[in-house]
Amino acid sequence: MSKTMPISEVKTRLPELVTGVAEQEEEIVVTRNGKPAAVLVNFAEYERLKDSLDVLSDPSLMSQVRESRSFYSKRKTGLSFEAVFGEPVRLRKRRKR
Repeated sequence: MSKTMPISEVKTRLPELVTGVAEQEEEIVVTRNGKPAAVLVNFAEYERLKDSLDVLSDPSLMSQVRESRSFYSKRKTGLSFEAVFGEPVRLRKRRKR
C-alpha cells in the first residue's frame, strides 16, 4: 500500500521510512508543494520495474509478445514451460499491496 508524505516529513523520518520500504514493501509518494515529486520503493521492486520497462521498450520483444497474443487468441496451444525449459514452473510469492 502506498503512503503520501511531504518531503519535509520524509527528511525527518528517512531512516525509519527506508526500513519500512525495504522490509514491508511499502511505497511512499513524496510530495513537494503538494505535488508528487518522487517515490520510495524497495530495491527489488525497482529492479522489477526496470526489467519491465526494458521489455516494453524493446521493439523486438514487444513484437514477440504481440505474435504470442495473436497465436493464443486463436485458441492455439503452444509448448508448456516444462517442455521448453525442462523444469516445472516455480511460482513466486505475490507481493503485498
